[in-house]
Amino acid sequence: MMQPPSCVSSLPSRQTGAILIVALVILVVISLLGVANMQTSTTELKMATSHRDRDMAFAAAEAALASAEEWLEANKPPHSKLYNECGNGATCFDDTCSGGLCFDGDFSSGATEEWECAVGASATTAERMAFWKDTTLDVWNNTGKHRTIKVEGIEQDVKFIVEFLCFVPPDDMVIFNETNPTTGEPLYRVTALADGNGDRSKVMLQSTYMVVE
Repeated sequence: MMQPPSCVSSLPSRQTGAILIVALVILVVISLLGVANMQTSTTELKMATSHRDRDMAFAAAEAALASAEEWLEANKPPHSKLYNECGNGATCFDDTCSGGLCFDGDFSSGATEEWECAVGASATTAERMAFWKDTTLDVWNNTGKHRTIKVEGIEQDVKFIVEFLCFVPPDDMVIFNETNPTTGEPLYRVTALADGNGDRSKVMLQSTYMVVE
């Protein structure tokens, strides 16, 4: 006698759909992790590039300071360029910072001693002018109020200004005063501003330099 055929269910297994969902969830998680790693790597690369540019700008600003000090040593400004009455444009130290040479103080050609030179409260303003950040002078954006130097590896020229700070005793034991007038050595402050490549960083450095006459 023939056996009747057995019935086979044609309904799909519910487990097949669950595996697909789990696989999709895992794929999404892996994709998110990959994107996060890419963003982290990009951020770290930008930070490394900015750090490198800052180091280069720092070195360039230091080079500008050294160059300005060498220039002062080789071209010692005479008193005629430091007097308030100088009035010879880019070669005079005055409060306009013309030619990158700045001086906010009183030093008249009629002064009998160098200690009569004064800056700050006894000059034209209550405080010594901060030329490097004065928004009215805007020395860094005005080409006629700063000097430049080309530094290898830096795309933009480094800018700097030189400020006359009157005179200091040539010896620490000598004190300037009215009862003991003495000659001194001119003191200058150099401020340099360097831009890193790609405009990612700026570095400003200052130094004071005494010129022995």
